[in-house]
Amino acid sequence: MKTLVIVAHPKYTESTTQQLFKESVADDENVVWHLITETIDPAKEQALLLQADRIIFQFPLYWYSAPAVLKNWQDKVLTTKFATGSLYSLAGKELGLVVSTGAAQKEFQAGASEQFTMSEILRPYEALANKTKMKYLAPLVVYQFPYLTKIEQQRLFMAYQQYVTNLQFNHFSGQEEWINQRLSQKIEAEQDDKKRLTLQQIQTVLQDNQETLADLTLTASMIKRNEDE
Repeated sequence: MKTLVIVAHPKYTESTTQQLFKESVADDENVVWHLITETIDPAKEQALLLQADRIIFQFPLYWYSAPAVLKNWQDKVLTTKFATGSLYSLAGKELGLVVSTGAAQKEFQAGASEQFTMSEILRPYEALANKTKMKYLAPLVVYQFPYLTKIEQQRLFMAYQQYVTNLQFNHFSGQEEWINQRLSQKIEAEQDDKKRLTLQQIQTVLQDNQETLADLTLTASMIKRNEDE
């Protein structure tokens, strides 16, 4: 799977969130990290879009929307002829959002300070996906990154990697398979025998847990079938 990450951040060099994200996919040859500016060549941008299977808009939330640089990009690149019209050039591709905000997650609900859920605020992008016949992915939202603990940042690091590179990032079995594949790659590349052994032990535990989960799922399915009968 080829992923195009379109980064729209006016203060990109100052953003620790963006640096963490970039680091997490720096070695992945299937990910194109694309920082956009006000200078846009529509033909080149469209070519990048055509090469991708998953397209991600990545931005900080500015007044309940993306920064102006992304809106400008959309207006110039997603032309009627290219994105809809008779071509629907993006049809079948996936559209994801990675959004960061300084407000707490609990504030995005009815009765709280923001009043609206994040899903409601980001609805225009869901409409864009619908209009262009793309598959809209559940957004990955980062709330108050500066307040995250080191462990929470590590979890976000992995969650972001999966969101960008994993075909089944939103399924438990897909997440386990993705981790297993990454471990296999690390084991193969590791030169230190002791570290390689540790990684192999971790992988064995993971695989055993996968088999146990599969057995439990099958048992539960059989019990439910008997109850239905």
